[in-house]
Amino acid sequence: MDKKIILVILFVFISGCIDSKTTSSGTGASLPERGITNNSGINNQTVNQTGNIPVPAGVLQTGTTRTGSIINQSDLLIDRISLNLSSFYDKKWFSIYHADELDCSRMSTYFWSYLRTNYHVAPKIIISYQRQHAWLALKVSDVGNSSEYRHWNLKGIDYYYLEATIPKIVADDNQKFLINGQPYTSAEFYDATIYVFDSPSDANDFHADYSVLGGFNQEFVLKKDDLDKIREFLK
Repeated sequence: MDKKIILVILFVFISGCIDSKTTSSGTGASLPERGITNNSGINNQTVNQTGNIPVPAGVLQTGTTRTGSIINQSDLLIDRISLNLSSFYDKKWFSIYHADELDCSRMSTYFWSYLRTNYHVAPKIIISYQRQHAWLALKVSDVGNSSEYRHWNLKGIDYYYLEATIPKIVADDNQKFLINGQPYTSAEFYDATIYVFDSPSDANDFHADYSVLGGFNQEFVLKKDDLDKIREFLK
């Protein structure tokens, strides 16, 4: 992870998506030991939580990957997705992040719909009350097996993680960054107790029942102001 990405992660997390509260496994519903709760399989529901999803103008076309300043053809969908995410990063997507508004939950909702619409794959919504954070997971078998990004095994199935606030596909690295005074590598940060959901509405329903576990915004619904802000950003 280079210094720019480290600073971005610091900015995002320190600005409020991760707060100083810690989730207690002895309060409310119990959390599994480094486990996951997986709510059913991927479904085929129509995207209807967000209305019309804005897309970036002039985004690099799919079918290519970037190596330095050279753009090469790639057969792997994960590489095309990663390249597409770089267009958001280059425009400083993280600059429109706002704690408890357009934050990790809502940004994850945006990319959940964006990937379904543009790449016809079904991401999972990941919630970690332990980390006070939300992100996405993409099944490796759906998007191609690449050694460029870290694999995460959930219930015997390999996934990539997509950090929606930057955005990027999470890769292995040995660089440390601080969150609430605790040093983490990317691998360490995402290695946490998580809950896995098929859709934003499933995540919302779960949080309504187990809100005692959380201390961060759990609205997986994009509102008109959020969509207007994204459209303005992507012009």
